Amino acid sequence: MTTTALPNAPDAAVEESASPISTVDDIGLFPIKLRLPEAVIAAGPDACERWFVDLTLANADAIWQMELTRSGELEVRMPPFAPTDNQEVKFIVSLENWNTAGGAELGKATGSSGAYRLPSGAIRYPDAAWTPLEKIPSFPTDTPTARPYCPDFVVEIRSASQSRPSDLADLLGKMQEYMDNGALLGWLIDPIERTVRIYRAGATEPELLNDPETLDGEDVLSGFTFGVRQLIFDLT
Repeated sequence: MTTTALPNAPDAAVEESASPISTVDDIGLFPIKLRLPEAVIAAGPDACERWFVDLTLANADAIWQMELTRSGELEVRMPPFAPTDNQEVKFIVSLENWNTAGGAELGKATGSSGAYRLPSGAIRYPDAAWTPLEKIPSFPTDTPTARPYCPDFVVEIRSASQSRPSDLADLLGKMQEYMDNGALLGWLIDPIERTVRIYRAGATEPELLNDPETLDGEDVLSGFTFGVRQLIFDLT
């Protein structure tokens, strides 16, 4: 089981971060990590997802969001607070307006409540995501389930509650996970530092933009532009 240090508990065990960005001193309470039963993990990704869905439904009134790593760990995360909640709305509205501008959907856009089961078995909730219709596999929708694919386009927005270097390291890891699982384009939008990291399939490192005015969807979302400075960085 992975444990996380609590405030004023210096003897608590702490998982050592693999990222040079993080040090033990800056590790906060979240995300809280809990390992699934070993029998469930051994039964495979389908069993892990069923266990995860049942747990999520049993805690439907909780404000916390839970994700599942590929190694079978539950990650309990804080919900977004102001102004991040509004920033997410601004982004998903812009994305959906582009998606339906021609009168018919080009693909499926989701917000932070959209769950995706990646090829690795991890279940993630990107702050925004989009996939063209022709690349979406058929899957049952009569029972709660994560979308069984990695979206082409993913966005994570760093919230005010993720101010520690270890929080940034966690977001960097999530973005790389999306790319490793088949995403074509990813944006890590950081209002704290007023930067955007652009992840592209096949690139070894993300491109870092300092205080850009707009972002371009490139070939993945042709014609989509987003006023990140006005709608996120300067939003209060």
